[in-house]
Amino acid sequence: DNIQASGIAYSCYATKSREGEHFVQECTFTYQIAGSLVLNDGNQTYISNAGAFRLVRRNQLLKFIKEPPENGEFRSLTIFLDQQTLKDFSLEYGINAEQKQYDQPVLDIEDHVLLHSYFQSLMTYHQTHSFDNPKLVQIKMKEAILLLLQIIPELKNVLFDFTEPHKIDLENFM
Repeated sequence: DNIQASGIAYSCYATKSREGEHFVQECTFTYQIAGSLVLNDGNQTYISNAGAFRLVRRNQLLKFIKEPPENGEFRSLTIFLDQQTLKDFSLEYGINAEQKQYDQPVLDIEDHVLLHSYFQSLMTYHQTHSFDNPKLVQIKMKEAILLLLQIIPELKNVLFDFTEPHKIDLENFM
């Protein structure tokens, strides 16, 4: 089961591990509900277990392994923070990147009660099929940005960096 509204995706894979490569075009903010996700950028491995929050920078080529828990399902919720949404937010709130940060493609986000509450509300919207309303999806995406900036203000340097990133070393990645 992989259901995606415009900007928000719920993934669920039962009793089967999945792996492959994926080019992450937009910043993604994910909550790992169950199972584990292993990401590798060719230099480092990043592991997210149930309960973890992570932010993946845009324009990243990553290898992934999605592993469900024993006798369970791999489940995650992901918010895709596209460039237009972030640019509109930047203009509306007057927030800009102050410095460029290219050090880490995958960032672990600290556990926070507000993030749990936010993702619980997303699950409720998912279960009631409320993501059919694009205006509601935009509000929930804006809420995610506000929460991330409240918890880690320095993320403005990641979210609002609209410059084109350097090219990946494909030979090293492969």
